[in-house]
Amino acid sequence: MKFFILLLFIAFFGFLPRSLKAQDPYFSQFYANRVYLNPAYAGFEPNWTININYRNQWFGIPDASVGRFSDSYSTYNVTAEKQVSCMYGREDVNLGIGISAFRDEAGTQPLVTQGGALALSYEFKFIEKPSPRSKLKRLDFRIGTQLGMMQRSLNGNYFIYSGQLDPVVGLNGMDPSTVELNSRLYPNMNAGFMFRGNVQRNRYHQSLFTVGLTFANVNRPDQSLFNSSTVSILPMRTTFHAGVTIKFPSFSGVKLPVHIAPQFRWDRQAGGKLNTQTIGAYVFSKGYYSGLFFQYNFPYDKSLSAGLGGNALTRNTSTLIFNFGVDLKTVFDTGVRWVKRKEGMVLGFTYDLNLSGLNSSNTLGVMEINLRMNFEKERKRGCGEIGKFELYRGGCPVMF
Repeated sequence: MKFFILLLFIAFFGFLPRSLKAQDPYFSQFYANRVYLNPAYAGFEPNWTININYRNQWFGIPDASVGRFSDSYSTYNVTAEKQVSCMYGREDVNLGIGISAFRDEAGTQPLVTQGGALALSYEFKFIEKPSPRSKLKRLDFRIGTQLGMMQRSLNGNYFIYSGQLDPVVGLNGMDPSTVELNSRLYPNMNAGFMFRGNVQRNRYHQSLFTVGLTFANVNRPDQSLFNSSTVSILPMRTTFHAGVTIKFPSFSGVKLPVHIAPQFRWDRQAGGKLNTQTIGAYVFSKGYYSGLFFQYNFPYDKSLSAGLGGNALTRNTSTLIFNFGVDLKTVFDTGVRWVKRKEGMVLGFTYDLNLSGLNSSNTLGVMEINLRMNFEKERKRGCGEIGKFELYRGGCPVMF
């Protein structure tokens, strides 16, 4: 059964077409929006989990009507996911399901992309009975796919065409045009897989690692608007992500250990025109987390830069990403010792400080807000405890 699923996965990607244009929205809090990062994460946490993500990119760029703090580039994503574990009473059969709604806006009269998607995932133990001498105590394999239906629209009442402009008086008395354009509903397919393992050197020293790969827009949908004379293909995006979570300090008697989690992400799309690496680390324990990441985009397109006079939009961009989050249940569960407080409602903030290219002096950076609510119930003995959350049994607010 395991090899049959792997064979289907490989065959699915063997028939993909190969042309490129455009790109996807990006979330700095990529592990706070896991299903968007990799559909194999659907149903990752026990029971029901709801994620709400909001991103406001470059909100300081002025427009012609209202100046700064206008409607710039806003992205919304909501996902409800469910872990279906212990099917038929077996701990090695774990399925996940996720339902997502997505909306991306650009401008005060926005170009809008919106839609919904259904994700399915399957997990099995790749290594079930390691040898007693092996430090690798567990290795799981997760595979997931996501199918969405999307639509783009362009609606506005202040569009000016070149024929309406006079070189002396400007607008030649004609009223601006109203435009209402919509694309057809188009399908969008994503798929991904990952390995998760537990390495234990001794009783007090263990770590979790994750390595995953995502293929987004594998059907390369045509998202062109009606009346458009050109085809607008959304190219396939590949995302590699990897990380390790280490408990520190790792010795007996520590009830609330701190965890350090270095992470790496590499996105590539549009023939390498979008080629972004993100590297950094989280530090977290029960009730809080914080993180610092560095993001860099290359290559530098010299021919495009020359044609645009060296405009900042063509330069490589580098960004510092600051993360911070708290578990609201833990904070407000007063009257109880911190170690015994409830958890499951995490509010996270991210601010991107642009260092080069489009810097923060002319964009004011990027802001993200995330709310994750988990509704885990008490699990039955002998079912559901599959050993993959060993490091998180201190109530840590994030899991990778």
